[in-house]
Amino acid sequence: MKVESLQLRLGLGLLLSLIAVFIILWFLISHSIRSLTEDYVLSHLQHDTETLLAKVHFDDKKKPLLDKTKLDVIYQRPFSGHYYQINQAGTPRLRSRSLWDQDLEFNTPISGQAISLHTIGPEQQPLLLYVASYIKSGARITIAVAEDLSPIEHDVERFQHYFALAALLAFLGLLTLQRWLLKYSFQPLEKLKAEVQKLERGSIDKLSQNVPTEIKPLVVEVNLLLSLMAERLQRSRNTLGDLAHALKTPLTLLRQLAEDESLSDNDHIKKTLSLQTDKMLRLISHSLKRARLAGEGPAGSTFSIHEDIAALLDTLQHMHKDKQFEFIPSETLPDRLPLDREDMLELLGNLLDNAGKWARQHIRFTLCINENKLRCTIEDDGPGVDQTNLKLLTRRGLRLDENADGHGLGLSIVKDIIHQYSGNIHFSKSGTTGGLQVSFEIPLSGRASVT
Repeated sequence: MKVESLQLRLGLGLLLSLIAVFIILWFLISHSIRSLTEDYVLSHLQHDTETLLAKVHFDDKKKPLLDKTKLDVIYQRPFSGHYYQINQAGTPRLRSRSLWDQDLEFNTPISGQAISLHTIGPEQQPLLLYVASYIKSGARITIAVAEDLSPIEHDVERFQHYFALAALLAFLGLLTLQRWLLKYSFQPLEKLKAEVQKLERGSIDKLSQNVPTEIKPLVVEVNLLLSLMAERLQRSRNTLGDLAHALKTPLTLLRQLAEDESLSDNDHIKKTLSLQTDKMLRLISHSLKRARLAGEGPAGSTFSIHEDIAALLDTLQHMHKDKQFEFIPSETLPDRLPLDREDMLELLGNLLDNAGKWARQHIRFTLCINENKLRCTIEDDGPGVDQTNLKLLTRRGLRLDENADGHGLGLSIVKDIIHQYSGNIHFSKSGTTGGLQVSFEIPLSGRASVT
């Protein structure tokens, strides 16, 4: 399964690393303690072997005898865990009382050498056995001394339990520290997220490059992309306006040519030429109008209620000098909305311009936010639209009145913009002005907060 979260990925990596480290430490420390303890026991056994060798003497028949005076009393207690055994070929074995009637089984080393090994002794005790071969008074003897390792094993197990508990506490502490470090390390990303939201709201036009080295290349590339997109969008707007201006004069000449008396004998060509040039002139006028409505604001910026609407209404007032535009904003309306400035100018510009064409004198425009949705209503005191034609208003290229200015694209573009923002639009008869009422709403949820 692919892990998408960086924090979870780093956390799992540290978790597995810590588990591996603690297991290795647990094994190494346990082995080291056991090894050191057994070395200490072995040195103790070597000392006891030398003590026994010093107490061994022989009778006239070279039979070994052991002076048991001053021997440690622990060798006298049955199954005490401390044992010795002295072997000589052809003679009875000398055993400690602690062995009771059992023998220590081992291989005899060559003379002058010693071996140590693990074996099982009386009562199934795990023993560390030290065996050495000596020549004393011309006779060869083998001395074996053993000690029960059970207490050592118990001590090692107890240490392992304590170490596991300490490791668990350390592990939890490190995980807590790691979580805090990750949260601290990801703070620049939270700041970057806040800047992206500001970028969406139009509060800033680029991201701050005061970020950690690891993400600075990303921020630089994003800023470069923003700059390129803004330049391309502005260039496209300028090119469209320049093209419209460049085509308007030749088309005007063609329109005049269509009205020339020399074409009076060819009525079909004259009508076709007039019709097509009229359509092209209307399209060009629409493009120029869009450029006028968009103004000089930066591409991609957010929509300012007071600045952009004031400029839009001022432009529309110059286009419809004999009409009155009344803007009624809600008292709780914020200064900026998380919506693209050009989209909103084109949306409102088309609707208000259409209302200005049909209104007799008055256009009423209200704007508010309710249930995190932008709600807008535009009413005019014009003739309105009958019920059968209301549903046809957003059909691309359809004009209900061929004598009116326009090319039939405005309301269709309005519908496209509203659909892009997952909103809806409704046409009806105004109960206030008696003309057409256009209402639309656009959800603001899922976007940056309004400011």
